[in-house]
Amino acid sequence: MQVNHVNHRRMGGCRTTATIPAGKLSTGINRRKRIMLLLTTALLHVSFSVMAQVVTIKTAGAPLEQVFTDLEKQTGYTVVANYDIIRKARPVTVTAQQMPLESFLSAVLKDQGLDYFIRSKTVTITRKTADKQPAADVTAIQTNPAVTGVVTDSTGTPLPGATIAIQGKPGFAPTDGSGRFSIKAVPGETLLVTFLGYQPVLVKVMPGQQDLHVIMKPVVAQLGEYVVEVSTGYQKLKKTQLTGAFTVIDRKTYLQSVPVTGNIIENMEGRMAGLVLNMNQTGVTDPSNASPFTIRGVSTFQAVKKPLIVLNGYPTEINIESLNPYDIESITVLKDAAAAAIYGVRASNGVVVINTRKGLDSKPQFHLTAAMTVKPKPDYRKLGLLTGKGYVDFEIASAFNSMKRGELSKEALDAANGTYTPVFSIADDLYNGHITQQEADKLLAPYEQYDNTDDYKRLFLQNQQLRTIDFSFNGGNRNATYFLGVNRVDNQRGEKFSAFDKTSINYRGAFDFMKIFTLDVQSIFSTLNDKRVPIPEYTSFRPYQHFLDDAGNPLPAYLSPYNDSYYGFDGQYGTISPERNAENMKMGLYDTYYYPYQEMFESSTHLKQNIYRLQGNLRAKVMPGLQLELGGVFERQQGTLTDWASENANQTRLMLNYYAARDPYTDKPLFRFPQGGVNKTTESLINTYTVRGQATYNKLLNDKHDLSFLAGGEVRRLTTSSRLSTVFGYDGNTLSMKPVDLSLIGNREVSPEYKDVLIPVDYGYLDDYTMFRDFFRETYQDDRFISGYANGGYTYDERYSITGSLRIDQSNLFGTDPRFRYTPLWSAGFSWNLHREQFMAVHTWIDELKMRLSAGYNGNIIKLSGPYTILGAAINNLTPNTLVGYGIKTLRNNQLRWEKTLNYNAGLDFGFWQRRVYGSIDYYIKKGTDIFSSLGIDATKGMSNAALNNASIINKGLDININTVNISGKKFKWQTQVTGSFNQSKVLNVANQFTGFYDFTRVGYPENVVGYPISAVFAHNYLGLNKNGQPIVRGEDGKPLVLSFGPRVDVPFSSLKYMGVNDPRYVLGLNNRFDFGDVNLSFLIMYYGGNVARVKPPSIFGDRPLEGIQNYWKQPGDEQHTMIPGLPVEYGEPGYYTVRTGYDYAQQFFRKMDFLVLRNVTLGWDVNEKLAKKAGLLNPRLVFQVQNPFKYVFSGNDIDPETLNYLSGTRGLPVVPAYTLSLNVNF
Repeated sequence: MQVNHVNHRRMGGCRTTATIPAGKLSTGINRRKRIMLLLTTALLHVSFSVMAQVVTIKTAGAPLEQVFTDLEKQTGYTVVANYDIIRKARPVTVTAQQMPLESFLSAVLKDQGLDYFIRSKTVTITRKTADKQPAADVTAIQTNPAVTGVVTDSTGTPLPGATIAIQGKPGFAPTDGSGRFSIKAVPGETLLVTFLGYQPVLVKVMPGQQDLHVIMKPVVAQLGEYVVEVSTGYQKLKKTQLTGAFTVIDRKTYLQSVPVTGNIIENMEGRMAGLVLNMNQTGVTDPSNASPFTIRGVSTFQAVKKPLIVLNGYPTEINIESLNPYDIESITVLKDAAAAAIYGVRASNGVVVINTRKGLDSKPQFHLTAAMTVKPKPDYRKLGLLTGKGYVDFEIASAFNSMKRGELSKEALDAANGTYTPVFSIADDLYNGHITQQEADKLLAPYEQYDNTDDYKRLFLQNQQLRTIDFSFNGGNRNATYFLGVNRVDNQRGEKFSAFDKTSINYRGAFDFMKIFTLDVQSIFSTLNDKRVPIPEYTSFRPYQHFLDDAGNPLPAYLSPYNDSYYGFDGQYGTISPERNAENMKMGLYDTYYYPYQEMFESSTHLKQNIYRLQGNLRAKVMPGLQLELGGVFERQQGTLTDWASENANQTRLMLNYYAARDPYTDKPLFRFPQGGVNKTTESLINTYTVRGQATYNKLLNDKHDLSFLAGGEVRRLTTSSRLSTVFGYDGNTLSMKPVDLSLIGNREVSPEYKDVLIPVDYGYLDDYTMFRDFFRETYQDDRFISGYANGGYTYDERYSITGSLRIDQSNLFGTDPRFRYTPLWSAGFSWNLHREQFMAVHTWIDELKMRLSAGYNGNIIKLSGPYTILGAAINNLTPNTLVGYGIKTLRNNQLRWEKTLNYNAGLDFGFWQRRVYGSIDYYIKKGTDIFSSLGIDATKGMSNAALNNASIINKGLDININTVNISGKKFKWQTQVTGSFNQSKVLNVANQFTGFYDFTRVGYPENVVGYPISAVFAHNYLGLNKNGQPIVRGEDGKPLVLSFGPRVDVPFSSLKYMGVNDPRYVLGLNNRFDFGDVNLSFLIMYYGGNVARVKPPSIFGDRPLEGIQNYWKQPGDEQHTMIPGLPVEYGEPGYYTVRTGYDYAQQFFRKMDFLVLRNVTLGWDVNEKLAKKAGLLNPRLVFQVQNPFKYVFSGNDIDPETLNYLSGTRGLPVVPAYTLSLNVNF
C-alpha cells in the first residue's frame, strides 16, 4: 500500500509543489492618485485607483484549471491545489462582474466537493472534510489510537489544508482552519506531512505521544519558474507532453540583469544550455551569413547558418538585435527535431521562439524603466605595438637596409618629388655621414619620447554613453486586453561625433467576441538613426605622428594611407613632397595630403531605418477541443544609407585630381568630374509575409488519454531589393548637384594627365580601381515558400507520451527534379514521466524524473544555386566603348535539394528535494547530408566551380542545465544555475580535397577536410631559420623544406599540423543569486574553451610592428636564438623576398583561446514597500550593474579572445567594463 502522493507539478494557474511567486499584486488604496509621466515630449496624465480584490470573469463550461489561471492573471493571487483534484473537477459556468473574491470562489467550487482558504496572497484548494477519505479507509485509520497535533510554518502561523498520511498506508487527513489535525496511528508508524510550497516532514509516532507540533519550511522560488507550458510558435504544449529538447527562460529570469546594449541576445548568455553566443565573428569568412549565436554547433558549410527566429508565433526577418528586450515575456529555444522539425527547412540551425508581453484583464498597470550605461575609452597599449625608441631604432634599421640595397634614399625621393618621414631623413643623413651618431641621437630624441596614443584617444574617442527609457502599460477586461510599450535608446558611441538612437513602439491586443472567436493583433514600429564619421585607424600611423600643430590646425600624415579606390599608391611610393604638393595647388589641383583630424568633418555615413510589423490571428472554438486558426504577419524594413564626402574629403580630392585634364593653353586643370561633394545613397527594402491556416484538437478522455493534434498550411514570401545611386558636385546646403559624364567612372581607358606630378616620378603607380557598380547598382531577390505540416501527440495518464510531426516544403529555390521536390521532413519522440509511476511514490525526494527520446529530420536552404541559370548584368569599362555585359551568377541545377540534418536526442529532466535541485541533461547527434560545398566543374559550362549537394558532416554534443536552491532562509537565500554546452563536429565527406599547401584557400584559415572538425585550422610545422635567415618547415617524411619564391615549394598536406577550430567547443555558465532581505546580488561567470586561434607574431612587414620585432634575424648565427626572419636582401642573394608564410603561420603562434570572464555583477534593491507607497509607487527597484569587470585568458592575458581577429591574427582592443544604473517602477 502506498500513501496518497501529491503530483509535483505546476499546472496552468495552479501550483502543486513549490509555491512560486505570483505576479505582483496591487493592494487596494483608498484615494486616487494622479501620475504625470513625461513621454516623447508629451504629458500623459493618468488618473486611476488600484484594483481591489474583485473578480470579473465569464465562462461557459470552462475547465476549473483555466478558471484559476484567469483568476491569477486578474488578481495576482497564487492558487495552490492538488492537481488531481483540479483535473477531475467538473467544468465551470459562471458570470462574475466585480464579484468579491470570496464569493467568486464559493461559486466556482459549489457542488465540487472542494473548499478553500485564503492566507496572504495564496488561495489553497482542498477537499471538503466529508470528501477527504473513502469510508473504508477512514474506518481503517480510526481503529487505531488517535494522534493529534498542529502544523505551522517557522513563524508559528498555522497551515490549514496540510496533508497528514501514514507512510505505507492509504488515506490521509487534512489540517483544519487552525492547522490542527487528528489521525489514528500506532507507535512506530511514520507520519508524512506535506503542504504545497513547503518541504515534506517525516514524524515517527512515539508511545504515548498525543499532541505534535510540526514545523514546515517553505521552498524558495528558483532562478526560473517551473515551466508548465512551452510555446513552439504553432502551439502550446504541456510539459508532460514534451518529448523534444527545449530550453525556456521567463521574463523574471531574463531581466535578472539589465540588458545594457538593448540587444536581446545579451541576457540569453549562460542561461540556455546549447545556445552559444558568437562574441567574436572575425573568423567568419562570409560575414553576410554570420550569426550572433549558434544552437548545438554549425550544421552547414555555405547554407543559412542563422537560427530561425519566431516572434509571437510567426517567423521574422527582423534582426533580433532590433527587438526591445524589455517587452520579452519568455524565450524558448527548440533544439532537436521533435521540437523544431515542424519548421521544416529552416530548422536545421535551431529555432528561437520569442513571446512578448500581452494585456491583462485588469485596470491599467504602468511600468517605467530608466537605465544609464557608461563605457570608458579602450586601452590601446594592450595591442602590444612597438613604440618609443624601439620603434625609431627599427625604422632606422629598415631605412639602412633600403639604402644598402639602393632601393630608397633621400636623394632619389627628392629627385622624384617624393617624400619621407623625419626619422627616415635623419637615418639617411647618418648613413651617408652627413651627421654624427651624437647629432642623430639628439635629432631623434623628440620622436623617441612622443607617443601619440593619448592624443589619438583625446581627439578621436569619447566615453560611450547609452541611455534607455522604457515605458509600458497594459490592462483590459474580460472581452478585450491591451498592451502598449514605448522604448527609446540613445547611444553616444565611443568614436567622436558618432551616435545611434532607436525608438520602438509595440502594441498587442486580444479581443473575444461572439463567444467562440478570439482575435489577437500586434503591431511593431521601430525607427533607427545611426550616424558615424570616419575615425582613422590607430595602427596606420607612426607613433610619433602629430595630428594637430601648436595652433590647433590639422596636420597631414607623413605618408598617404591606403585608399579603397586606389587612386595611387600609399606610403613612400605614393606620397609626393610638400613642395610638389604646394606647386600643384598653385596650379589649381587639389591638396593630395591626408589630414586625419580634418577628415572627421568632411565625410560621414548615416543610416536611417524604419521597421514595420503587423500581425493578426483569428481563433474560433468550433467545438470542445477543436480550434480553427487563420492568421498572418507582414513585415517591411526600409533603410536609407547615405555616404557623404565633401569636396575637401581626401577621397574626393584624389578623384578630382585623377580625372583632371590639362588645358592646352593655360596648363591649368579642367575637372572632368564636377567640383563639389559626392553623395551616395543606398535604399534597401525587405518585404515579407506569412499566411497560415491550421486546426488544432486537444482532448482529455477518461482523465487518462490526452490527445493533441495539429494540421495546417502556410504560404510565405520574402523579397529584398536595393538601389545605389550617386550624385556629384553635391552641395548639402543648397541640395544642388551637377551633371557628370558617367562613362568616366571606372574607365580604364582614361589616363591621368597629371600623373607626373601627382605621384613620385618612376616610383608611384596611379590607377582607378573603382567600378561602375560602386556608384550605381540595383538588386532584387524573390524567395517563395509553400508548406504543409501536421503534428500530433498522445499522453497516457501523464506518464507516457509519443509525438510525431511531418512537413513538406516547396520553394522557387528547389530544383525541378521530382525525385527531390517532395521529400518530407519528420520527427518522432517518446517520453516517460517516471516520477508518476506508483513504484516511485515512496521516493518522496523525487519531484520529477522524465526520460525523453527523439529522432527526425530538419532542413536548410541555400541561395547560391537554383533550378535555373541566373545572369548578372554589369558595365564593362575595360574597352573604349562602354558596354553592358552579362555574367553567370549561378548555374542551372535541376537536382538541387534541401540540406537535411538527421537529429537524435536523448534527454533526462529531473527535480529533487522539493525542487531544491532540478534541471535537464541532453545528449544529441546531428548528421547532415546533402550539404552544399563548392565543387570544381567543367569550365566550359561558364564557371569553374559551383555549390552542389556533395558533402556530409556530423555534430555530437551534450547540453547540461542544473539549478539549485542552496540556502532557503527567511532573511537569506542563495540560488545557483549551471549550464554547459559541449559540441564536437566532423566532416564525413566532401568532394573537393587538397593535397598540398598551395591547394589551400589560405593556410591558417578555416577549411573543411574529411576526418577533421568543420572549419579546421592547420599550420606549418615550423623548424626555425637556416643560416641565411630563411624559414624552414617540415616537409614530406619529416624532411626540412626551405621556403622561397623560386622555385615554388609545395608543402604536402601530410606535413601540415592540425591545430584545432576557431569556435569554442564547450561553454560553461555559472549564475548565482543571493537575497539579503530587500537587497539582492547576482553574478554570471562564463567559460569558453576548446578552440584555438593564430596570434600574429612580430614581423618586419607593416607600419606598426609588434613589441619583440627587435630580435629579428640580422646575420648568420642569429638563427640560434630567434625565429623571426630578417629584413629583405638584394636580388639573387639567399633570402630574397623570403616566403614568410612558414613563419607567420607556424604552429608556435597558435594559442588556446580558453578564457574565464565575469560577465556581469548586478546589485539590486527592492525599495521598502512603505517607502514606495509614500511616493505613490509600486515595487520600485534600483539596480547597479558592472559588465566585464574581470577576464582571465589561460594562454596569457596579453590577448583578448573576444576581440582577436581570428583570420589575420591581429590583436583587438580588449573589452572594456560597462557601468549601468537602472531604475524600475510600477504605477
